[in-house]
Amino acid sequence: MKVLLQELRLSEEQDTLKNILRKSMPTTMQDVVLVFITVSGMKNGAFVQEVFARKIFAERGTQPLSAIQITTAAGICAAVDLFKNGKLPQKGFIRQEEIKLSEFLANRFGRAYETSGNVASIS
Repeated sequence: MKVLLQELRLSEEQDTLKNILRKSMPTTMQDVVLVFITVSGMKNGAFVQEVFARKIFAERGTQPLSAIQITTAAGICAAVDLFKNGKLPQKGFIRQEEIKLSEFLANRFGRAYETSGNVASIS
């Protein structure tokens, strides 16, 4: 990428760069998205670490979706749905960390990260 972007200066020619990548990189619906989150901090007076890790696979049902399509749409839709249902502050800037993981995963869209047959826990 350094050669393309800096040495060939294609960062200044985004349309050319897109055309090169589209012609040279195959598209696939067999992608996998890895989600790995680790948090360390104080909880009930103890320093603890929690980990959330998942593999999300493409869906090949009647409406095929790539894993990146599923995860991108699910996160945005879950946040909007939680807001609409009053589970998030109704005004002002809402930080990502204000969304409770349990509520996110219980949401009809957030379930894509938890219960889909296309989701696997990483051990």
